[in-house]
Amino acid sequence: MIEGKIVNLRALEKEDLELLKKWRNDKKTRIHTREFRLLNMINQKNWFESIHKQNPPSAIMFGIETKKQKLIGVCGLTYIDWKNRHAEISNIISINNWQKTKEAKDTLDTLIKYGFDELNLHRLWVEIFETIPENIKLFEKMKFKKEGTLHDKLWRNSRWYDSFIYSLIKKSK
Repeated sequence: MIEGKIVNLRALEKEDLELLKKWRNDKKTRIHTREFRLLNMINQKNWFESIHKQNPPSAIMFGIETKKQKLIGVCGLTYIDWKNRHAEISNIISINNWQKTKEAKDTLDTLIKYGFDELNLHRLWVEIFETIPENIKLFEKMKFKKEGTLHDKLWRNSRWYDSFIYSLIKKSK
């Protein structure tokens, strides 16, 4: 377990998969993700097994728990490039308007510290879809810098949306 001030990050378990499937299939969540199809338990189990088979891992995923051990979301580092020391931040939190919560900031703080201090990564990045401007505000508040725009990257609700790449570089000590 990785302890934050408000939340803890813990290993995902098979028992979590049903809840993760529910979150991922929620219409409000799915519009903001790369996944375009509804997921079933076969998809969830295959994903779960795939992230645990890779050595070294290209993804490290965590359950986000309150201090009372209630699972409120999932986060992780994906597309990990061990040679060039960078990874994408990935997250889904089930709390409505989670970007405005203390749990969201603490989750990112904890994940950033883990990536930089434990894994010795140099750069963390995130792709944020135009469909969720609250994420832009959150990551800018967390000192991530906008690197670029990918135009017409996401097709949702019969229209195209841009995505934005933001990154944070580890400060030298």
